[in-house]
Amino acid sequence: NIIKLPALDYQIHLMRSITIAVLCFSSWDYAVSFSSNGGGGGVGASRNGGKDQRHITAAEKARREEEQRRKERAFDAVPGKTSAIPGAKDFEINVQRTQLDWNDQASGSEREVREYTSKGLQALKMLQLEEADEAFNMVYQMKPHAYCWQAGVVKFYLKDYYGAAEIFAKNAMFYETKFGVMASEERIWRDACELKLLSEMYKEKVKYKGRDLDPPVFRVPETDGVRPKETRKVLRIAADLLSSTVESDLSTTVLARAKLRSICGEYDGVDGKEQNESERKIQRNKIDRKMWRLNAWYYLGLHYDVTGDTEESKNCMKMALRQCIGGNGSDIIHTLPMLHMSTRDWFDDDNFEEDDGFDFHAEEDSFDQLPQGTLNAVESIKESVDTMRLSALQKSLKLRGLKSSGSKSILKSRLQRCLLEDAGFE
Repeated sequence: NIIKLPALDYQIHLMRSITIAVLCFSSWDYAVSFSSNGGGGGVGASRNGGKDQRHITAAEKARREEEQRRKERAFDAVPGKTSAIPGAKDFEINVQRTQLDWNDQASGSEREVREYTSKGLQALKMLQLEEADEAFNMVYQMKPHAYCWQAGVVKFYLKDYYGAAEIFAKNAMFYETKFGVMASEERIWRDACELKLLSEMYKEKVKYKGRDLDPPVFRVPETDGVRPKETRKVLRIAADLLSSTVESDLSTTVLARAKLRSICGEYDGVDGKEQNESERKIQRNKIDRKMWRLNAWYYLGLHYDVTGDTEESKNCMKMALRQCIGGNGSDIIHTLPMLHMSTRDWFDDDNFEEDDGFDFHAEEDSFDQLPQGTLNAVESIKESVDTMRLSALQKSLKLRGLKSSGSKSILKSRLQRCLLEDAGFE
């Protein structure tokens, strides 16, 4: 039986039927795409290659962004490979050619400053101090604010300690202001100049009040900001050693000296060893690649020298000389032990101090753990504390916030324990 509906009801019924048919078709299409895509995607995915543009993972989004960035950087300049200007000609990176080009473009005075600096450095390496001093003096006459701290080294060994201290202090100010990095070498040498002058006054038995020199030695002005930190371990310890000695901080001096002695290791004598000299040199160079031992022996010897302990300074300088590569490498530190011993006239036929406990086959990373010199560092601390006066013991304990009352033996024991703990030996 055909049921006749009014015209309006018939239209409503027709619209409902069409809607139900469309929904059924969409559900069927989604189910087909779901099964064909392994359970993923939907209607949008089936019409766009199986990828749902509305719902993507974070990893997919990151990959798309990286691809876009790579496309944008496709024409960027790569130093040494592409030109900074599109269509421009690329030039080969050649240091020697760059130096020649700089010399061609430099003015006459700039070229002369460079030539005198090179001449002075070469004379210094050849231990020709007078020639080096003349060359460096010409540099500063032509360019008063030149950075050349090696000129101070020359004046130091020519016994012009005031002139050397001024050069080191000015170079330290220039370096730290320009680069924001600790000028450790300059500060070490400036302090060495002051200590050497004080040591000479002690020898001549000159009476003076306090520890002030007349005229005073040029100092590095202290800024209100935080002093830059030195990242090179040996130079940082050496700077602490010299500066604490200038400031009469004996406990810090003892601790810094012990740390350097620990890095130095044992005295490597020549008697009773099976290896010949060339083999021992190869072993030393292989171990001390960072030149820690060389720097530690040299600056320890320098400290002994400027404080008047000639015998200990000579032993340290001999050991530093043995660490040098061929006696004169590209770094000035390879020249300094030879320079020091020649100016002090310390060359003799005495053997090096010997300690059979030194292991020539130590691993390369042994200097990071410093196991070999621990015994020497402990002995260095104990010997230094034993020679301190009562007033110095009390002052050192007060500086470290420790109790300073008691007998001298108790104060020695208290300070020794504190220093050994700070050094990590207890």
